Amino acid sequence: MVKENKTKQKTDRKRTPTERYNNDNDNNNKTMTPIQTPQISEEFLGLVVLVNPYSTGCIIAQEISKRGYLIAALWSKGFSEAMKLHVPQSCGEMNYYAQWTQLDSLQATGEMIRDAAENCNTELVACIAGGEAGVDLADALSEHLGLLTNGTDVANRRDKKIQQELIRDVGMRSVRQAAGTKLEEVMDFLKSEAYPVVLKPTESAGSDGVKLCYNIEEASEHFEHLMKSQMVNGGDCPAVLCQEFLKGTEYVIDHVSLNGVHKVRGMEYP
Repeated sequence: MVKENKTKQKTDRKRTPTERYNNDNDNNNKTMTPIQTPQISEEFLGLVVLVNPYSTGCIIAQEISKRGYLIAALWSKGFSEAMKLHVPQSCGEMNYYAQWTQLDSLQATGEMIRDAAENCNTELVACIAGGEAGVDLADALSEHLGLLTNGTDVANRRDKKIQQELIRDVGMRSVRQAAGTKLEEVMDFLKSEAYPVVLKPTESAGSDGVKLCYNIEEASEHFEHLMKSQMVNGGDCPAVLCQEFLKGTEYVIDHVSLNGVHKVRGMEYP
């Protein structure tokens, strides 16, 4: 009798929203459309949409799921199919309520997501970037949906040229630079700047396309190469950025801001 009671007690244990969803949907295709709504028998805290959740963005997605939220993935147009599969081994298989591809307009994409939230009777609570390539769309979409957002006051804040201009405008030291889609647009900089110089796409991730060039010929060749290249996250190179080479110690700082409160979460240096 004791053994039977223990078994029954274990069986009747109330599952968390994440456990119930994952267990009930083991046989479902993880690329479900909003129409293929899972049988959700327990209320979630809300629906969170992650734009381009790849690499460490998958870890963020799973942490959100563990806290009782339903998660969905939205892939921006042209995002690399290979990068969609870039999931850390520690994450295992990603279990999304749904996966969508960005539609032709912000309004249509937003309506698709609102419909999905209604279909699963869950409040849409957030739309965030799941990786650097998702920043611009997440900003625009969260603003459009009336959610907590970074907004679009700074157009294309992934642009590394714009980032430097922003810190320069508030009186901080910034790097000398020039950018363009044609070589002649940066030639004055390449002729006047001391070598080596750094060339990179204005938008990319990691060290994709970054090269230290030691003369104007090498810089010109790499400029033309980048303008004909596909970025690691998908899509053409929008423009090439040429910058002075900064010598010194590199510091990597993890920083989080919310409602005017700024916190440094970590720092890496040699």
